[in-house]
Amino acid sequence: MPSHGIEVFGTDEFRDWFLALDEETARSVDHGVELLAAKGVTLGFPYSSQIKGTSQPLRELRIQSGGHPLRVFYAFDPARNGVLLLGGDKTGDKRFYERMIPQAEKIWLRYLWERAAGLHDDSKNEREETES
Repeated sequence: MPSHGIEVFGTDEFRDWFLALDEETARSVDHGVELLAAKGVTLGFPYSSQIKGTSQPLRELRIQSGGHPLRVFYAFDPARNGVLLLGGDKTGDKRFYERMIPQAEKIWLRYLWERAAGLHDDSKNEREETES
């Protein structure tokens, strides 16, 4: 069976959220991120699902930790890297997606702009390879 492994990295917003987690919750999130890295675009429900209500190709990692439904918003960039945008705990938050989608879209669009400007190593390497 072919490997689908991909590179996965986080934005500053994701890292800030992740670093504030307790150890048990961080382990649960790590497990979800490891699944994404191993399965790539083939990771499906119940671990990952498409975000509805956005014009961007956003997805969410669906993680349970201590009875809390955690969500990590992510997308695949043009090089098919997994980009972790931000995370949150949707426990009891009926407006979770209403709040999080605009933030995730803003982070994603900023990432794409930075990537096009050559501010991410992977896009710089791709340009160098095509220019050779």
